[in-house]
Amino acid sequence: MTKGGMESVEVFTSEGKGRGLKAQKEFLPGDVIFAEPAYAAVVFDSLTHVICHTCFKRQERLHRCGQCKFAYYCDRTCQRAAWLNHKNECSAIKKHGKAPTEN
Repeated sequence: MTKGGMESVEVFTSEGKGRGLKAQKEFLPGDVIFAEPAYAAVVFDSLTHVICHTCFKRQERLHRCGQCKFAYYCDRTCQRAAWLNHKNECSAIKKHGKAPTEN
């Protein structure tokens, strides 16, 4: 977790419990307190053809990765954004012959 943009919360340590966040202002339901990109994410097998593997938006017409034929993307922008992480997965899927299940 980065501390940039977290002026409205304080990171603290609670003995026996670990790190925590304490609000420095009142938050409303739906307010974003902090955000970080996911370390890893999985699209459920039943949704792989209708969910973009980068932004996770539901789309009717997605573009499939031309190499592994497994990952689907909204457009070239999402595909390019995913490539740094997807390239290792892509080569492993091609080598193995199929993608792993969500489990």
